[in-house]
Amino acid sequence: MAMAGKARHDNSMETILTFDRDVQSNWSVVWSTSHITDMDNATARTTRVRVRGRRRMRLGSLALSALMTMHCRVSASALTSGFFFFMVFLIVAVASLANPLRHFEIYLGQWSLSGPGRAFRIIPMLDGIGIAMCINAIVRAVTCCSIAAIAAMYVIHSVADAKLPFTYCRDYDLNSYEPELKEIKQLSYHGPRFSIGSPTQGTEDAMSTMDFFQRAWRNVTFTAKRNPQTYKVKVCNETFPGKYPALFSTPAYNFFYVEVVQYRSEHGLGNFNLPLLVVLIFTWLILWSIMVVEKLSYGRLIWNNIRPWLLIVPWLWTLLLAGTAASNLTLYKTITKAFRAFGTKQFVAGVADAFEVALYIHSVSVGTELIHGKGLNRFASGHVDPSLNSENVWHSCIVLMLTALHSATAAMCALVDYVQFNLLETNDISESTLWMLPMYSKCTSLGSYSHLVTALVFGGLMVSYMTVSFVLLKTALHTIFEYRVKFVSVEQGVVAILMVTCMCLSLVVATNGGLPLLESLDALMTGVAMPLVVLLELVSLMYVYRSHDFQSDINLATEENACASRLGIQWQIIPFLTAVALVLKLTVLANAELPSRSMCLAAVPVVMTILALPLRAAHNAYKFLHASSQPST
Repeated sequence: MAMAGKARHDNSMETILTFDRDVQSNWSVVWSTSHITDMDNATARTTRVRVRGRRRMRLGSLALSALMTMHCRVSASALTSGFFFFMVFLIVAVASLANPLRHFEIYLGQWSLSGPGRAFRIIPMLDGIGIAMCINAIVRAVTCCSIAAIAAMYVIHSVADAKLPFTYCRDYDLNSYEPELKEIKQLSYHGPRFSIGSPTQGTEDAMSTMDFFQRAWRNVTFTAKRNPQTYKVKVCNETFPGKYPALFSTPAYNFFYVEVVQYRSEHGLGNFNLPLLVVLIFTWLILWSIMVVEKLSYGRLIWNNIRPWLLIVPWLWTLLLAGTAASNLTLYKTITKAFRAFGTKQFVAGVADAFEVALYIHSVSVGTELIHGKGLNRFASGHVDPSLNSENVWHSCIVLMLTALHSATAAMCALVDYVQFNLLETNDISESTLWMLPMYSKCTSLGSYSHLVTALVFGGLMVSYMTVSFVLLKTALHTIFEYRVKFVSVEQGVVAILMVTCMCLSLVVATNGGLPLLESLDALMTGVAMPLVVLLELVSLMYVYRSHDFQSDINLATEENACASRLGIQWQIIPFLTAVALVLKLTVLANAELPSRSMCLAAVPVVMTILALPLRAAHNAYKFLHASSQPST
C-alpha cells in the first residue's frame, strides 16, 4: 500500500467503490487480455516510467479513434448529408453526446476497475449489458475485416496490373472492353434530384450526393450553367435493376460492382467470388497470426496493443488523398461556390447521420473505453485519474479535426470525379457507404504516380479497418474472459473458436448478394445497436445512483465541484439525446434503399443484442433462486 500511495497523483480523488482491489475472487484479475499495455510501468516507483506507460496507453486510445475517422461511413455521411450541414450537427453531437459518453464509459471503468463483463455486476438484472457489448464488438469486427479485404483487392490490382483496372469496363463474365463515350446534353435542377438529358436516351434522373450550391455533384467536375451544353462521358454498358446499387455506369464503379464484389441483381448468397474469398481468409489469418505471435512473445494476450505511431497514419493518409484531389481539381471556382450552403437532404436523416458518426468515431458501446478506464485506475493506484477530463476534451478535438479534414477531402474527390448518370430509375444512396471506394479509385487514378498513390490510399484504408477489427476482437475476448474466468486456461482455444466463427460469417460477403448484406450489417450495428447499448448503459447507472447521487459522484470523480450545475444538466439530457438519436436512425432505416432481405438478415445480431439483457437477467435470477433453495451448512 505504501507503493500505491506514492504512485497516485496528489490531486486525485478516491474512487467510490472501496472494496479491496487485491482480492482476485472479488475482481477476477485474470491472466490474459485483462493485462493492459504498459500498466506494469504505470504503477512503477519511478515517475518518468509511470508517465511514459500512461502516455502510451492514452495514445493507443487516440490512435483507435483516429483510425476510425478514415472509414467510409464518415465520408459517405458527410457527402450524402451535405458537408456543412453535416459538420455543424457533428460538432453539436460531439459536444452534447459523444464526448460525455466517452468520459462516462472511462469513468465507469475507473469506478469499477472492470471491463464490460464485470462493470454492471452490481445490478444483476442488467448484467447482460456486457454481453450486448460483446456481440456488438464481434459483429462490427466482422464488417471491418470484410471491408479491409475489399480494400486489399484494390491494393492487389494497383500493384499487379500494368494498367489500372478503374479505367476500363468488364461484363459479367469479367471480359474487359473499352467504355463508350456518350454525350450529355443538358443538366437541370428539380428539387433534391437532378435530371440529365441525353441526345439518345431522353431524360433520366440522378441523385445528388454533394448537395452544394450551384449544383456541384458527386461525380461531376463542373457547375451547371443556364445555357444547355454538351458533355462527353465514358460509361459502361452493364446495368443493375432496382434501387441498389445506386452507382455503376462509369468504369470505376463498374470495376467495384462487377469484378471486386461481383454484385448481381438476384441478391443470392451463392456463387462465391473466389478472389475475394481468398483475400478474406488471408486477412483473418493475418489477424489470428498476430494474436499467436503476441502469445508467444508475452506469454498472454495484451489488450489494445496499438503502437502509438499509428496515430500518424490518418493524418498522412488524409493529406495524401487531399493533395491528390487538389492536384486533379482545376475548377477552383466550383469549390468556392460549392462551400457556401448547407445540404438539401432531409433534416432528420442529416441529424441522424451526424449523431451516428459522432458516436462511431468515439468508439462508444463496444467496451474499449471501459477497459481504458480500468487501466487508468491502475495507473492512479485506486484513485480517479486527475488528467482525464482535459485529455478527453483534446481527444474529441483531434478526432473532430480529422473527421472534418477527411470529409472535406472526400468532397474534393467528388468534384474531381466525372459525371455519373443512371439509365434506370432514380436512386437514393443514403444508407450505402462503400460507394466511396470506387470514388476514391477514380480520384486517385488520374495524373502521375497513379499506381503508387492508389496503392497507398487503399493500403491505408486496409490498415485502418484491420486495426479496428483487431481491437474489437480483443475487446470481445476481454469480455468473454471476464464472464468466464476459467476460459483463460484454454485461452488459445477460445481465440481459435472466435476467429474461425468470425471468418465463416464473413465469407457470406464473398457471394453475389454479399455486398448489400455487408452494408445492411454496418448500417444496423452502427445506427441501431450502438445507440441502443449506450442507452442501456445510461439507464443502468441512473438506476443505481438514483439521479442525485449519480450527479454528486460524477462531480467528485471528475473534480469539478465548481461546475456542479453544468454537470447536473448535462447528465440529465444525455439519455434523452441518445434516445432521440436512436429514434431518428430507426426512422431513416425504415425507408432505406438496401434490399429488404439483406436488412432482415442483418437484423438478427441486433435482436441478439437486445435479447442478451433479459436472457442474462433470467440466468442470474435462476442462480439466485437455486442458491437460496439450497440448505445452508
